[in-house]
Amino acid sequence: MQFLYNGITQFNESGVFVTFEESPADVIKNAFSFGWDLQKFIDEGKLFILDASPDPEGQDVVGNFDLSALIERVQYAVRKYKAKRVSIDSVTAVFQQYEAAPVVRREIFRLVARLKQVGATTIMTTERVEEYGPVARFGVEEFVSDNVAIVRNVLEGERRRRTIEILKLRGTRT
Repeated sequence: MQFLYNGITQFNESGVFVTFEESPADVIKNAFSFGWDLQKFIDEGKLFILDASPDPEGQDVVGNFDLSALIERVQYAVRKYKAKRVSIDSVTAVFQQYEAAPVVRREIFRLVARLKQVGATTIMTTERVEEYGPVARFGVEEFVSDNVAIVRNVLEGERRRRTIEILKLRGTRT
């Protein structure tokens, strides 16, 4: 959310926040704890929160799974709000209920490709299984992304150690 907030306040760039875990009301309330009045930006048409959280009752998957409807909703919101920034939190939440890894990989690739087509700079969060294991849960996120930053909060003894590792910066010499 900080990525979108800074885009709005410092660069006058609208944003779309796609939430798979929190309700829009919770996102707004939690951001307010940082002093960020997201409702103001929503009212001004600078921010749109797209609620993509799964049905709490669960759902049965019949037939082939794809994200076509979600991709269209995101694309529509980006165009409507002229968003330059998109934040997706978290792709893990939507895919953890599906076991077919190749399908998950295909859908993440489609989502990223469409966001590139609309010209939005996108941050996607994903969760890792282990702190020092594979980069991402589905083994594709780091390949379809232009940049990968690993954020860790590891307990060592009785102290927390926070680190950021820049794993990939496509298009740079680093």
